[in-house]
Amino acid sequence: MNVFAFLSFVVFLLYFQAAFFVLFALPRSRVKTLFIFFCLAFAVFSLGYFLIQESESRANIYLIDKVASFGWASFPAFAVGIFYLMGNIRSRGILNLIYFVLIPASVLSIIRYNLDPETIKIFYRENNVWFFYVNSSSIWFYLFAAYVQLSGILSLYILYKWRRTAYQNRVKLQADILLVSVALLVLFSTITNLVLPYFGESSIPSLAHINSLPLGVGLFFCLVRLQPMTFSREVMSNLIINRIREYIFFLDQNGEIYAANRYSLENLRYNSYELLRLNPENLFSDFGRIKQYIRQTGQVSQTPEIRMDLTTKNGDVIPVLMSLVRIDDAFKNFLGLVLIGVDYRQKLKLKSEVVDRMRNEKTLSLIRRELETMVEKRTEELSQANERLLTEITERKRAEKQIKADLEEKAELVKEIHHRVKNNIQMIISLINMLTTHKDITDEAIQKLRQIAERVRNISAIHEDFYSSPNFTRINFSSFLKKTTGEIYRNFRGPQNVIFRLNVADEYLDIDQAIPCGIIFSELITNSLKYAFPPERDRSSSLPTFSTINVEFYRKQNEYTLIVSDNGVGLPDGVVWNKAQSTGLQLIDILVKQHLKGKIMTKNSFGTLVILKFSR
Repeated sequence: MNVFAFLSFVVFLLYFQAAFFVLFALPRSRVKTLFIFFCLAFAVFSLGYFLIQESESRANIYLIDKVASFGWASFPAFAVGIFYLMGNIRSRGILNLIYFVLIPASVLSIIRYNLDPETIKIFYRENNVWFFYVNSSSIWFYLFAAYVQLSGILSLYILYKWRRTAYQNRVKLQADILLVSVALLVLFSTITNLVLPYFGESSIPSLAHINSLPLGVGLFFCLVRLQPMTFSREVMSNLIINRIREYIFFLDQNGEIYAANRYSLENLRYNSYELLRLNPENLFSDFGRIKQYIRQTGQVSQTPEIRMDLTTKNGDVIPVLMSLVRIDDAFKNFLGLVLIGVDYRQKLKLKSEVVDRMRNEKTLSLIRRELETMVEKRTEELSQANERLLTEITERKRAEKQIKADLEEKAELVKEIHHRVKNNIQMIISLINMLTTHKDITDEAIQKLRQIAERVRNISAIHEDFYSSPNFTRINFSSFLKKTTGEIYRNFRGPQNVIFRLNVADEYLDIDQAIPCGIIFSELITNSLKYAFPPERDRSSSLPTFSTINVEFYRKQNEYTLIVSDNGVGLPDGVVWNKAQSTGLQLIDILVKQHLKGKIMTKNSFGTLVILKFSR
């Protein structure tokens, strides 16, 4: 027996055992049926090539290979069918290829080979090993080769599509395993069964049945080990032993520990061997009650929960609430007990949390009642405050209405006072004018009286101008300066070529300061027009031919400054404000000192310069 015969026989045994195992181990399904045919096909294929290597006669070889052809000519179609069913592919085109291309090609190849085997392959012997080379001149060989290649391509396509649409890890793993298995089978079989025989290579015989082992192992693993999990005794037992997070102990009839789940072993710090050899009284704090229930098990069908402690390997104590479950056989014979312990620490913790929660709820209830009382009290206070506010609003509206009436009345009174002041001033002017017509009044006195009347008239104009302003407390003095300058120049009969330069800031004055400052300004402008530009000045070649009056008004910090200057002949020598004989200068001095509380300065430099300063 050569090595190829031995390997063929081993493969035959493996496939036969796989078919036998799947037949009895797996539930009935179409995939199971096709896999059994797949294994039987390779079993026949492998057994045939084992017998071929052991045979001496060429006639016997062809006879054996005709039987083996049922295996090597049909397994590609079986493989594609298995992949199609396992991948749950719903493709009418693939199904038509299987029914109308692969199966007919398989049947035709078997029939043709059984009628004339040498149309596909021709056997020869070399070094006591049977080889074959393909009949490249026969169309039947190319038909068979196309059938095998198409089966491989379809298998890879189905597995690839299955892998892309899989959403479970188990299904993805099945597709990956089968993809690798089919790729290896296609690669190795193409080399050993088609390429090498086609070129007449005699170093390696046909190994397709051996090359198929990765595919067979992959299919077997996917069907047996990776099949969908169903509820069974094994599954439930595995869940109880490995997944349940409670203390579970199995006791026999004598109360000895028979087994425990993983959760118990991990939390008690024992391994399985130590726990089985452990005295139960060292583990359970109230094992006497458990033994009592074991003795009474024939009379008691249900046992209550027992509160006890479990002692760990380290000596720690775990409080549990233990339930006892009786185990009987099919004939109601007592076999033992299952102890299911619930960690009582969780229940104690839960009780503590419940107590804390109830205490907190009670506290919250008291706080809520206090808050409700405070809210009611605050609501009452707000209601009273609202009533007081409404009363105050009503009173304020009444007061505002009264104030408005008072203001209107005061405005009327102010208008009346202003009108009376205006009438009184006019009466004063009329009296002064009457004095000028008296027979005992000299011309000089008449002139003085007319000057007084003119000043009173200016005061009346300033008074009327300011009191006609919409705001008595803030007088726009810059507007007054501009307006008054034009009016004085227009009403005064003096030089006609005077140029006024005004540089005044937009400032506001109280009326108590605006009236005296306005009178002073009018006097200064009038004096400049009267005395600064005499007629003989125009005949002097040393003086300018035009007359200029400059006016400046500004505020720096809390001090106002009014400057009036001209380029006229200047003040006469020795003139002092407080000692001057001029009525206008005396009036200016009085207004500056008594009303404005300021100071006034003069300079004779190319004319007259008067500087008035007073505080805000």
